[in-house]
Amino acid sequence: MARRRSSALLAATGLAIALIAAGMAWALAASPFAPVQPIDFHHRDHLQTDRLDCELCHSGARRSAFAGMPPVERCMGCHRFVLPQHPDVAKLRNYYDAGKSIPWVKVYSLPRFVHFNHEAHVLAAVPCETCHGNVAAMDRVARVTPLTMGWCVECHRAAHAPDDCLTCHY
Repeated sequence: MARRRSSALLAATGLAIALIAAGMAWALAASPFAPVQPIDFHHRDHLQTDRLDCELCHSGARRSAFAGMPPVERCMGCHRFVLPQHPDVAKLRNYYDAGKSIPWVKVYSLPRFVHFNHEAHVLAAVPCETCHGNVAAMDRVARVTPLTMGWCVECHRAAHAPDDCLTCHY
């Protein structure tokens, strides 16, 4: 009888430990970094509904190392006429009228010793979704790829792109 009790107690203790460990692992699991932005911008409206190309707003991607964020003037070029009464367009207009840039929170960043070139990837016809995910389906842009060296090298090898060190480290 005592042996059964200790076996049951041991099993219950093991189960409790397993449940606690599983709960901690779930709570500590990395969720995608998706910062709150100053304007509740949805790429869905521009990409799916309006069928705009990423490069219309992120024009730096096709001609420089950095895609960059569109200047508020580019946004207002359309939004002076398109949905001017929308609350988020009103926020946009406030930045425009004040002559200030929108203080977007950067979602992706690389270490200083890594040199990523958007232009090279655009010229190689690498879809934006490869690195940035399907932003058209996101309520808020989230970091969905790790952009680690291993991740990038794996992608380069799969695409038969250069993978020597000087491709990214120069």
